[in-house]
Amino acid sequence: MPDLTPVESLAAANRQEFERLNQEVASLVATVKEHMSVGDRSGIDEDALTNRFMQMMNERVSVLVADGVQKFYEKVPRKHQMVGRRGFMARSLGEVQGFGRFDGLPMEDILFTHSLMQSARRRAPERVKAYTPEFEQLVQHALTSTGSGTGDEFVPTGMAATLWRDINLASRVASAFQEIAMPYDPFDSPVGWGDITWRKGTQNSATTVSNPATAKSTLTSTEQVAEINWSYNLDEDSVIAILPTLREDMIISGAAAADAFMMNADATNAATGNINSDDEDPADDSYFLSDGQDGLRHQVLVDNTAQSADISTTLTDALLLAALGKMGKYGILGSHTNSVAINKLVLFTNPKTYLISMLGLANIRTWDKYGPLASIVSGEAAKWSGIPVVPTSSIALAEDDGKIGPAGGTMDEGTVIIANRHNWRVGYRRQLLIELDRLIQQRTFVMVLSFRMAVAARGTRSTATHTAGVHGITYA
Repeated sequence: MPDLTPVESLAAANRQEFERLNQEVASLVATVKEHMSVGDRSGIDEDALTNRFMQMMNERVSVLVADGVQKFYEKVPRKHQMVGRRGFMARSLGEVQGFGRFDGLPMEDILFTHSLMQSARRRAPERVKAYTPEFEQLVQHALTSTGSGTGDEFVPTGMAATLWRDINLASRVASAFQEIAMPYDPFDSPVGWGDITWRKGTQNSATTVSNPATAKSTLTSTEQVAEINWSYNLDEDSVIAILPTLREDMIISGAAAADAFMMNADATNAATGNINSDDEDPADDSYFLSDGQDGLRHQVLVDNTAQSADISTTLTDALLLAALGKMGKYGILGSHTNSVAINKLVLFTNPKTYLISMLGLANIRTWDKYGPLASIVSGEAAKWSGIPVVPTSSIALAEDDGKIGPAGGTMDEGTVIIANRHNWRVGYRRQLLIELDRLIQQRTFVMVLSFRMAVAARGTRSTATHTAGVHGITYA
């Protein structure tokens, strides 16, 4: 899982709000567990509680994201200082100094505003207000100090890079797996070794060679695209004023898009067969319709169906343990040659299954019981048998077979996915790109956000056992 973010690092006001949300979530969880313990759920509105639970969990992420955005504006790293989580290679352009009302603003925002207005002016010069002399002077200074042509292209890469960093931090599903920067597309990735055999050594004698089995997976990226419309009447102050909230919205929505693709990607574009549109031809621009790769749910519902049990009943510890047992060496502790640490596993489930089913299990420990880990950004809400449990809206209620049927169908059963994180990879051929164009029919400027993402699983998917699941979970 990604690095933890302790509550103590939050600003005072944000820390207070975060703790309030923590207490509210804990109170809601206690209410549900109390009803579960006496076997009486008649006094709770399950759907309303589930919706409120996910709202609060999303608000926790929003507080953490907003705190990061606030700190970004309060103290931008100096020019060329490294920023971002481990493995991320972004560089800040620094903050504005000596330019009046713009002092302290991130240079990325200044170049973003300049680029947006410059692009808009080329398309509709009569609609965009002129720069103020102070802003024009600042832009010229920025372009001189940050490199030739920085503000004349699409939105500067500095802002896109910091946004991408925060999208990764806000993610709950995609960020649980190792990220690969794809040098070309498609990209063959050697995603893991087999068992390496250790032997006793003897002086002057070569040991028996160990030939660990390798397994490659092909990462083929799929583009994810979103659109934001801007009014024709642009000026630098109005653009700069809304950037903090726009930055927060783009972070949260971008993280949700990456998570949903990782969970639900499916290359089947036909009248039947797509796990997200089982009995209906999906729209050609459906986010989950991939260009060749399949996600976590597809692995257990289609690729190796033996790895997921259609239980058609309520969830129990025994049923989850049976699913874990299907993973063999990838899911249970074995000999020294095939053991895996429990922290290599992660359990994803839809919110209702977590709240109504898992909270009643003997092997569950909720996050409010084990201290500082309650502050993680990743969305972990509990541990089941030591495995992090991440409730996520990227898993929807489904039909009995775990797939999503047509509109109007009965989608009321839950799903659990358990994955060995070392056997999946998330590839990015292109991180966040922000572009601008003019839409004359609506008298707006169109800003398009996009990234190219790929998903890969280790080994032959039809026989792989590194992922398992339970579907057809009922709540009766």
